[in-house]
Amino acid sequence: MNRKYLLKRIAQDCIPTVFSLLMSGLYGVMDGLFVGRAVGDAGLAAINIAWPIAAVITAVGIGIGSGGSVLYSNSNGKGEQERGELVYHQTITLLFAAAMVLLIVLGFTYPAILSALGAKGDVYQKAVEYIQIIIFGAVFQVMGTGFIPMLRNRNLAFQAMVSMAAGMGVNGVLNYLLLFVVKIGIRGAAVGTIAAQFVVLVISSYLIYGRQKVHLKVVWQHKMIGEILKIGISAFGLSLAPSIVLLFTNLQCLKYGGDAAVACYAVISYIVFPVQSMLMGIGDGTQPLMSFYSGAKKMEELRFVKKIASIAVVGMGAVFFVIVILVSKYIPDVFGMQMDSQAYFGTGMAVSAVSFLFTGLAKFHISYLNATLQVKKAMQLIYGETIVVAPFLIFLLPYVFKINGIWLSLPGTQLIMLLIFNVFFTKTGK
Repeated sequence: MNRKYLLKRIAQDCIPTVFSLLMSGLYGVMDGLFVGRAVGDAGLAAINIAWPIAAVITAVGIGIGSGGSVLYSNSNGKGEQERGELVYHQTITLLFAAAMVLLIVLGFTYPAILSALGAKGDVYQKAVEYIQIIIFGAVFQVMGTGFIPMLRNRNLAFQAMVSMAAGMGVNGVLNYLLLFVVKIGIRGAAVGTIAAQFVVLVISSYLIYGRQKVHLKVVWQHKMIGEILKIGISAFGLSLAPSIVLLFTNLQCLKYGGDAAVACYAVISYIVFPVQSMLMGIGDGTQPLMSFYSGAKKMEELRFVKKIASIAVVGMGAVFFVIVILVSKYIPDVFGMQMDSQAYFGTGMAVSAVSFLFTGLAKFHISYLNATLQVKKAMQLIYGETIVVAPFLIFLLPYVFKINGIWLSLPGTQLIMLLIFNVFFTKTGK
């Protein structure tokens, strides 16, 4: 085993992936920065309440793209390059089909969904204005996010980062022009998000179909679709989990602090989600290597990659915890928060930041299980967190600690998931 080579590969794959996921997380932050200053707390609350719908669209792209990319690298590790290319074409076909289904289904159901999520009055109207455009651009969202993991698994991690950077730049420029110059309100943030994903899709398509000379091919094999979805369902859940937590948290914020608490949590989420995305970048960045070595049955290399990634993600979480604590007093002014929502922010941000110490390792365990095709265990962890542990704490802790219980639920959930993994999931044999 060449440890120097492996360390170099881990760095080459992880560093661009971490920054790619940072930029992905910053899309929402950028919307918050501009909407908070141009529209106010009602705009922040509207995006926060509507975000689970947008997150489902993104999660479908990530789930299918990740499922296909894991199967692609695993096939290559087994020496089955021809099957790997077939997996790639099937993944792209499936991404487009899923995007069209989402466009139709969500186009008819979003008013009822927004009402169920707690949107009322002015917040509801602004949420409608935002989500209509997001749904209309579902094809760009699903295809754009789905291409990124495929780029990484085709040894284009740096190029994936560049495409994300270009998209974020477009998003920032359009947010400024549409919210402050043209002044079309919250719709401007939605247009910026869709345009950004369109740019990512165009660049990604050029890299694969132009630079790598891959021929466009439509593939529809039911057995392969089942394999992709089986692997991708855990990545789908991993991507969607923060938004499901967001949904329950919004309901509790409305109950214990009203719209001001929702707006406060919106800003907290603008900090927490990008950091979580970067921590997840270690798992996503090492996934191609782990999938390849798992397929090739090279267990020593696989264990080494897992060890280095685990150390890196714990260290990164500690660094982000310190940084957020140091700068948290400046954050409300940056987002243009009003006095009512600022009253909740100091304690909420400090407690939420504690989760960084546990989140990275908890999420990496899921990425490792998924990359090594231990799909059932990965699903048990991610859906156990999303459906059982997180909702239970979100509803139990506020009953005891009032609004502070809402903030405590985030680090509490991640700590419990670490304990569950170490007690029930450590005997993997790998």
